[in-house]
Amino acid sequence: MALRLENKNALITGGASGIGRGTAIRFAEEGANIFVADRHLAAAEETAAAVKKLGRKAIAYQVDTSDEAQVNAMVAQMVKDLGSVNIVVAAAGISHAHYGEEGQPDITFLSNKSFANWRKVLSVNLDGVFLTDRACAQAMIAAGNGGRIINIASAAARLPTPGVGEYSVSKAGVWMLTRVLATELAPFNITANAIGPGFIQTPMTAGIQDFGNMTQLMDRVPMKKMGEPVDVANTALFLASEEGRYYTGSILHPDGGITMQ
Repeated sequence: MALRLENKNALITGGASGIGRGTAIRFAEEGANIFVADRHLAAAEETAAAVKKLGRKAIAYQVDTSDEAQVNAMVAQMVKDLGSVNIVVAAAGISHAHYGEEGQPDITFLSNKSFANWRKVLSVNLDGVFLTDRACAQAMIAAGNGGRIINIASAAARLPTPGVGEYSVSKAGVWMLTRVLATELAPFNITANAIGPGFIQTPMTAGIQDFGNMTQLMDRVPMKKMGEPVDVANTALFLASEEGRYYTGSILHPDGGITMQ
Protein backbone atom coordinates (compact mmCIF):
# COMPACT_ATOMS: atom_id res chain seq x y z
CA MET A 1 0.00 0.00 0.00
CA ALA A 2 1.43 3.39 -1.01
CA LEU A 3 2.28 5.83 1.71
CA ARG A 4 0.24 9.01 1.54
CA LEU A 5 3.14 11.47 1.80
CA GLU A 6 5.89 9.50 0.10
CA ASN A 7 8.82 11.77 -0.89
CA LYS A 8 7.08 14.92 0.33
CA ASN A 9 8.99 17.49 2.38
CA ALA A 10 7.09 18.96 5.33
CA LEU A 11 8.00 21.97 7.44
CA ILE A 12 6.49 21.81 10.91
CA THR A 13 6.89 24.78 13.22
CA GLY A 14 6.42 24.10 16.90
CA GLY A 15 7.62 20.62 16.05
CA ALA A 16 9.42 19.98 19.31
CA SER A 17 6.36 19.00 21.35
CA GLY A 18 2.62 18.55 21.48
CA ILE A 19 0.67 18.82 18.24
CA GLY A 20 3.76 19.72 16.22
CA ARG A 21 5.71 16.69 17.38
CA GLY A 22 2.72 14.38 16.92
CA THR A 23 2.24 15.67 13.38
CA ALA A 24 5.93 15.28 12.54
CA ILE A 25 5.90 11.64 13.55
CA ARG A 26 2.56 10.91 11.87
CA PHE A 27 3.73 12.48 8.61
CA ALA A 28 6.98 10.51 8.76
CA GLU A 29 4.98 7.31 9.19
CA GLU A 30 3.33 8.19 5.87
CA GLY A 31 6.62 8.79 4.06
CA ALA A 32 7.41 12.50 4.53
CA ASN A 33 10.78 14.04 5.27
CA ILE A 34 10.46 16.52 8.13
CA PHE A 35 12.05 19.90 8.81
CA VAL A 36 11.43 20.31 12.54
CA ALA A 37 11.46 23.99 13.51
CA ASP A 38 11.11 25.21 17.07
CA ARG A 39 12.62 27.75 19.43
CA HIS A 40 13.76 24.83 21.61
CA LEU A 41 16.52 23.19 19.58
CA ALA A 42 17.27 20.25 21.89
CA ALA A 43 13.63 19.19 21.91
CA ALA A 44 13.41 19.67 18.14
CA GLU A 45 16.41 17.38 17.78
CA GLU A 46 14.57 14.73 19.79
CA THR A 47 11.65 14.92 17.38
CA ALA A 48 14.05 14.73 14.43
CA ALA A 49 15.66 11.64 15.94
CA ALA A 50 12.25 9.97 16.23
CA VAL A 51 11.57 10.77 12.57
CA LYS A 52 14.91 9.33 11.50
CA LYS A 53 14.09 6.08 13.30
CA LEU A 54 11.17 5.78 10.89
CA GLY A 55 13.61 5.90 7.98
CA ARG A 56 12.90 9.48 6.89
CA LYS A 57 15.13 12.51 6.54
CA ALA A 58 14.81 14.95 9.40
CA ILE A 59 16.44 18.26 10.22
CA ALA A 60 16.07 20.19 13.47
CA TYR A 61 16.20 23.97 13.22
CA GLN A 62 15.98 26.67 15.88
CA VAL A 63 13.71 29.59 15.05
CA ASP A 64 11.61 32.32 16.58
CA THR A 65 8.66 32.40 14.19
CA SER A 66 7.75 35.95 15.22
CA ASP A 67 11.05 37.17 13.71
CA GLU A 68 10.80 37.89 9.97
CA ALA A 69 14.47 37.40 9.16
CA GLN A 70 14.64 34.11 11.07
CA VAL A 71 11.56 32.75 9.30
CA ASN A 72 12.86 33.67 5.86
CA ALA A 73 16.21 32.07 6.69
CA MET A 74 14.42 28.94 7.94
CA VAL A 75 12.56 28.36 4.68
CA ALA A 76 15.66 29.11 2.63
CA GLN A 77 17.59 26.55 4.67
CA MET A 78 14.88 23.94 4.17
CA VAL A 79 14.93 24.43 0.42
CA LYS A 80 18.72 24.15 0.46
CA ASP A 81 18.74 20.98 2.60
CA LEU A 82 15.68 19.11 1.27
CA GLY A 83 15.13 20.72 -2.13
CA SER A 84 11.58 21.97 -1.64
CA VAL A 85 8.71 22.79 0.68
CA ASN A 86 5.69 20.69 -0.25
CA ILE A 87 3.74 21.00 3.00
CA VAL A 88 3.83 23.40 5.92
CA VAL A 89 2.10 22.89 9.24
CA ALA A 90 2.27 26.12 11.23
CA ALA A 91 1.84 24.76 14.74
CA ALA A 92 4.03 27.14 16.75
CA GLY A 93 1.95 29.02 19.28
CA ILE A 94 1.56 30.09 22.89
CA SER A 95 -1.47 30.11 25.18
CA HIS A 96 -0.49 33.32 26.97
CA ALA A 97 2.28 35.88 27.09
CA HIS A 98 4.33 34.08 29.74
CA TYR A 99 3.97 30.57 28.34
CA GLY A 100 7.15 28.61 29.00
CA GLU A 101 8.39 31.19 31.51
CA GLU A 102 8.25 31.57 35.26
CA GLY A 103 5.16 33.32 36.54
CA GLN A 104 1.42 33.11 36.21
CA PRO A 105 -0.65 33.67 33.06
CA ASP A 106 -2.22 37.08 32.58
CA ILE A 107 -5.85 36.14 33.25
CA THR A 108 -7.51 39.53 32.86
CA PHE A 109 -10.29 40.94 30.75
CA LEU A 110 -9.22 42.75 27.59
CA SER A 111 -10.31 46.04 29.16
CA ASN A 112 -7.42 45.62 31.61
CA LYS A 113 -4.98 43.65 29.43
CA SER A 114 -1.49 45.05 29.09
CA PHE A 115 -0.51 45.94 25.54
CA ALA A 116 2.80 44.11 25.99
CA ASN A 117 1.04 40.84 26.80
CA TRP A 118 -1.47 41.35 23.98
CA ARG A 119 1.35 41.96 21.49
CA LYS A 120 3.35 38.95 22.68
CA VAL A 121 0.52 36.51 21.97
CA LEU A 122 -0.39 38.12 18.63
CA SER A 123 3.26 38.23 17.54
CA VAL A 124 3.68 34.49 17.96
CA ASN A 125 0.20 33.16 17.19
CA LEU A 126 -0.71 35.42 14.26
CA ASP A 127 2.39 37.23 13.00
CA GLY A 128 4.40 34.02 13.22
CA VAL A 129 1.86 32.08 11.18
CA PHE A 130 1.69 34.86 8.58
CA LEU A 131 5.48 35.01 8.24
CA THR A 132 5.75 31.23 7.97
CA ASP A 133 2.94 30.96 5.44
CA ARG A 134 4.28 33.84 3.36
CA ALA A 135 7.80 32.44 3.13
CA CYS A 136 6.51 28.96 2.28
CA ALA A 137 4.03 30.27 -0.29
CA GLN A 138 6.83 32.16 -2.03
CA ALA A 139 8.96 29.00 -2.14
CA MET A 140 6.03 26.92 -3.41
CA ILE A 141 5.17 29.45 -6.12
CA ALA A 142 8.80 29.61 -7.24
CA ALA A 143 8.98 25.81 -7.48
CA GLY A 144 5.74 25.65 -9.46
CA ASN A 145 4.56 22.34 -7.99
CA GLY A 146 1.72 23.52 -5.78
CA GLY A 147 1.65 22.81 -2.08
CA ARG A 148 -0.33 22.51 1.12
CA ILE A 149 -0.52 25.10 3.90
CA ILE A 150 -2.04 23.90 7.16
CA ASN A 151 -2.41 26.35 10.03
CA ILE A 152 -3.13 25.28 13.58
CA ALA A 153 -5.84 27.59 14.87
CA SER A 154 -8.11 26.55 17.75
CA ALA A 155 -11.71 26.02 18.72
CA ALA A 156 -11.11 29.36 20.44
CA ALA A 157 -11.22 30.93 16.97
CA ARG A 158 -15.00 30.44 17.24
CA LEU A 159 -15.47 30.49 21.02
CA PRO A 160 -14.59 33.58 23.08
CA THR A 161 -12.34 32.85 26.06
CA PRO A 162 -12.74 35.52 28.75
CA GLY A 163 -9.52 36.27 30.60
CA VAL A 164 -7.29 35.16 27.74
CA GLY A 165 -9.11 36.98 24.97
CA GLU A 166 -5.91 37.72 23.09
CA TYR A 167 -5.60 33.98 22.44
CA SER A 168 -9.07 33.81 20.89
CA VAL A 169 -8.38 36.91 18.80
CA SER A 170 -5.07 35.52 17.57
CA LYS A 171 -6.63 32.21 16.54
CA ALA A 172 -9.57 33.90 14.85
CA GLY A 173 -6.97 35.88 12.94
CA VAL A 174 -5.28 32.66 11.88
CA TRP A 175 -8.61 31.39 10.59
CA MET A 176 -9.21 34.49 8.44
CA LEU A 177 -5.57 34.54 7.31
CA THR A 178 -6.08 30.98 6.08
CA ARG A 179 -9.20 31.90 4.13
CA VAL A 180 -7.51 34.84 2.43
CA LEU A 181 -4.49 32.72 1.53
CA ALA A 182 -6.77 30.01 0.13
CA THR A 183 -8.33 32.57 -2.20
CA GLU A 184 -5.04 34.12 -3.29
CA LEU A 185 -3.06 30.92 -3.73
CA ALA A 186 -5.64 28.74 -5.49
CA PRO A 187 -4.34 29.72 -8.97
CA PHE A 188 -0.95 28.27 -7.97
CA ASN A 189 -2.45 24.92 -6.90
CA ILE A 190 -1.63 25.70 -3.29
CA THR A 191 -4.33 24.88 -0.75
CA ALA A 192 -4.63 26.58 2.62
CA ASN A 193 -6.64 25.09 5.45
CA ALA A 194 -6.82 25.46 9.21
CA ILE A 195 -7.34 23.05 12.07
CA GLY A 196 -9.17 24.20 15.19
CA PRO A 197 -8.45 21.69 17.95
CA GLY A 198 -10.37 21.62 21.21
CA PHE A 199 -8.78 20.48 24.46
CA ILE A 200 -5.77 18.32 23.46
CA GLN A 201 -3.39 16.65 25.90
CA THR A 202 -0.20 18.60 25.28
CA PRO A 203 2.34 20.53 27.37
CA MET A 204 0.33 23.67 26.60
CA THR A 205 -2.77 22.24 28.27
CA ALA A 206 -0.91 20.42 31.06
CA GLY A 207 -1.62 23.35 33.36
CA ILE A 208 -5.22 23.70 32.24
CA GLN A 209 -6.42 23.25 35.82
CA ASP A 210 -4.96 26.70 36.51
CA PHE A 211 -7.52 28.19 34.11
CA GLY A 212 -10.56 26.63 35.78
CA ASN A 213 -12.17 23.52 37.14
CA MET A 214 -11.34 20.55 34.89
CA THR A 215 -14.74 18.93 35.40
CA GLN A 216 -16.48 22.14 34.36
CA LEU A 217 -14.27 22.41 31.29
CA MET A 218 -15.01 18.84 30.23
CA ASP A 219 -18.73 19.47 30.74
CA ARG A 220 -18.46 21.76 27.74
CA VAL A 221 -17.17 18.89 25.59
CA PRO A 222 -19.92 16.53 24.37
CA MET A 223 -17.45 13.60 24.25
CA LYS A 224 -16.41 14.38 27.87
CA LYS A 225 -12.69 13.83 27.28
CA MET A 226 -9.59 15.51 25.94
CA GLY A 227 -8.11 14.60 22.58
CA GLU A 228 -4.60 13.40 21.78
CA PRO A 229 -2.03 15.03 19.48
CA VAL A 230 -2.56 12.21 17.00
CA ASP A 231 -6.18 13.33 16.57
CA VAL A 232 -4.91 16.65 15.23
CA ALA A 233 -2.07 14.98 13.34
CA ASN A 234 -4.51 12.72 11.51
CA THR A 235 -6.56 15.75 10.51
CA ALA A 236 -3.42 17.43 9.17
CA LEU A 237 -2.50 14.22 7.34
CA PHE A 238 -5.86 14.21 5.59
CA LEU A 239 -5.41 17.81 4.47
CA ALA A 240 -1.83 17.17 3.32
CA SER A 241 -2.65 13.98 1.43
CA GLU A 242 -4.31 13.30 -1.90
CA GLU A 243 -7.60 12.69 -0.09
CA GLY A 244 -7.68 16.35 0.95
CA ARG A 245 -6.80 17.79 -2.45
CA TYR A 246 -10.17 19.54 -2.99
CA TYR A 247 -10.24 21.23 0.41
CA THR A 248 -9.14 24.83 0.68
CA GLY A 249 -10.25 27.66 2.92
CA SER A 250 -11.72 25.20 5.41
CA ILE A 251 -11.29 24.84 9.16
CA LEU A 252 -11.66 21.34 10.59
CA HIS A 253 -12.35 20.82 14.27
CA PRO A 254 -11.00 17.74 16.08
CA ASP A 255 -12.60 19.00 19.29
CA GLY A 256 -14.93 16.38 20.74
CA GLY A 257 -17.86 18.53 19.65
CA ILE A 258 -17.12 21.66 21.69
CA THR A 259 -17.68 24.03 18.77
CA MET A 260 -21.27 22.78 18.54
CA GLN A 261 -22.01 24.55 21.81
